[in-house]
Amino acid sequence: MRFFSYSAFLGASFIKIAHGVDPFALPHGYHYLASRALGIVWKPCEDDSPYECGRFEVPLDYQNDTTGKASLAVARLRATQPPKLGTLFLNPGGPGESGVEMILKRGKGIMDTAGGKYDVVSWDPRGVERSTPQIGCFQTGAQESKFWNNTIPHTGIEARGNFTDPSDLAAFYDQVPQVDFLLKEIGKQCISMSPNTLQYVGTAAAVRDMLSLSDYLEGPNKPVNFWGFSYGTVIGIYFVNMFPDRVGRVVLDGVVDPEIWANRPAHELWNRTIDSADQTFEGFVSACAAAGPSSCAIAPKNPTPASVKKRILQLIDRAYDYRKSVGPAAQLNSADVRHLLYNGLYIPARWPNLAWDLKNMSNYLDNPQTSRPPKKRSPARPRTRVHWGHANNESPRSEVSDDRSNANQNNDPPRNDYTFQSITCADAADPANVTTKAVFDSLVDSARTVSPVFGELWGDAGFYCHRWPARAVERFTGPFNKTLSNKILVIGNEADPSTPFSSAKIVADALGDSAVLIKQEGFGHVSLAIISDCTLGALTAYFLNNTLPSAKKRCGSNQVLFPGAIKSRLAVRAAGAKIFNSPWPVPELN
Repeated sequence: MRFFSYSAFLGASFIKIAHGVDPFALPHGYHYLASRALGIVWKPCEDDSPYECGRFEVPLDYQNDTTGKASLAVARLRATQPPKLGTLFLNPGGPGESGVEMILKRGKGIMDTAGGKYDVVSWDPRGVERSTPQIGCFQTGAQESKFWNNTIPHTGIEARGNFTDPSDLAAFYDQVPQVDFLLKEIGKQCISMSPNTLQYVGTAAAVRDMLSLSDYLEGPNKPVNFWGFSYGTVIGIYFVNMFPDRVGRVVLDGVVDPEIWANRPAHELWNRTIDSADQTFEGFVSACAAAGPSSCAIAPKNPTPASVKKRILQLIDRAYDYRKSVGPAAQLNSADVRHLLYNGLYIPARWPNLAWDLKNMSNYLDNPQTSRPPKKRSPARPRTRVHWGHANNESPRSEVSDDRSNANQNNDPPRNDYTFQSITCADAADPANVTTKAVFDSLVDSARTVSPVFGELWGDAGFYCHRWPARAVERFTGPFNKTLSNKILVIGNEADPSTPFSSAKIVADALGDSAVLIKQEGFGHVSLAIISDCTLGALTAYFLNNTLPSAKKRCGSNQVLFPGAIKSRLAVRAAGAKIFNSPWPVPELN
């Protein structure tokens, strides 16, 4: 499984155009300084599709109308069950993920969870996909590859263990001057490619854009309903605290800590982000051991959690040794393995795929001279991106694309559009005393004290912000403890590799009686990563009747792990004493 990523430019189409009419086409002669169009001209997103798409124009700067306008790509799926209760807005996370894509992929399932009584609507935030202003920093993949020139931000960090080798540590710190220079230059590069743009993206603007959409679709000053996932919870948290009197039915799912996001140096969020990553990894190796090698490809004979874990950690070390012996031409390195492993933990139903991917990497290292190089996943932007797959079981042998495989082709698109960095840094504090050396120090600390397996990952947007050249024209910094006009629902998975439960608890505690917290017992990123009838029931009751569960509710999961192995459903029970504070029910196989 990989992150969704598309070209930053309007020409990149990810939907079939209905009857040759692009529902997102900008009007002829469009200019951002022209008067704003009123309303949305809805058109079918695809032929014979129930989904509707269009554009909605908003001010670039809500405090200064002379700066021009943004044009948002919007998608809608109309309610199917009368009476309609309103519009439910969604954001899939990122920052940088397409809300339009989310509607097309998951709109039907989310509508069903909400009882079919809401129009389900999302939009591409500013800088994302088809919305304007656009963000792009390179014209081609070759230009981007040449810019980074095999440095850490492009290839990842090579290290054995948690920086236990002094030579690894020295080689890591040797890159500080070059990376510092490149972090300054990437901002200049983005400004040159996307002038007059970076200051107009950010979460406060996204909140105001959502309210403008709500005012148009539902009428002025009506309650706003919202379900935000991962980074989308930042939008939700900002919304309920910026506009506490307009809160309708709001769900924060897979929560980011807003105090760190808005008020601390951006690189400090990484330690919180990966706080439960190793815990999730322990769940994977325990489930794999319980399933056995017939269902979990990376498991050795007569596996135990310890032996599966040892095999994977040895794979990381083997990839490290291979890269060290071959040099930059190596088709696989330890960063590739860590990134693939981290990304693969997001959706437990796809853990069989992850096991096969790891096995294929191991097979390649057995004989790299004659084996076909494994397909690798793009280096992660791991913190807040949701994999919009389904929480069901799929074929265990996955095809995994490598965005780097043709990076030197002149017509290859850039690997990143840098919306992840642009929006994160637009929101971030800007302390003058943060240095690139301090960012490197924090990564070493992450590897040694927080997550020995994943602390070495380079991919968090916060690592760029101390050198990023712009902040949003409007930054919201709290407080995050307002009394709300309607109670909201906060959900956190007990072992989430990207948004730990501790962040959900912090947000719910700050809101006090205005929030109810659900702890979903299980693994993966956001509640939809696994099947939980308990959580889905609570969501449906909230959306239909505004009924909330009792305070601090716990929900178990009936997710099948590693299908085909009778023990697979018992894997989490076996690991529970070590991983969780209390055991939780796992249904037996029928």
